[in-house]
Amino acid sequence: MGWIADMTKGAALQQFFGQFMTAYATNAVPDDVTLPYLTYDAVFDAWGGGAVSLTVNMWFHTTSEAVPNAKALELSEALGIGGVTLPVDDGLIWLKRGSPFCQALADDTDKNLKRRYINVTAEFLCLN
Repeated sequence: MGWIADMTKGAALQQFFGQFMTAYATNAVPDDVTLPYLTYDAVFDAWGGGAVSLTVNMWFHTTSEAVPNAKALELSEALGIGGVTLPVDDGLIWLKRGSPFCQALADDTDKNLKRRYINVTAEFLCLN
């Protein structure tokens, strides 16, 4: 995947998470959304702010655990052991696996609604 260094933090996060499935910032999910999709916290910081937590939720409507598990694994593999850096306008965002990385959650009202609650850590190695 080709990253463009002249990119805002929000655009970089959207591009990264959008490679796995339709992605929305948690505060921008449309009312007419269709499954599957993922949401991510659009959290931003700058150099010196330390690591921040980003929550990613993957949503599926399926009777199987195979597809949700495969998508969570795909994200895990993309992050790799040491994380991945996303070029932004004035530096980098360093994304890494959080702990615990992934939790499988069920919905009490629909047993076929599956969710993967994923913890990602971000360090903003950029000026603003």
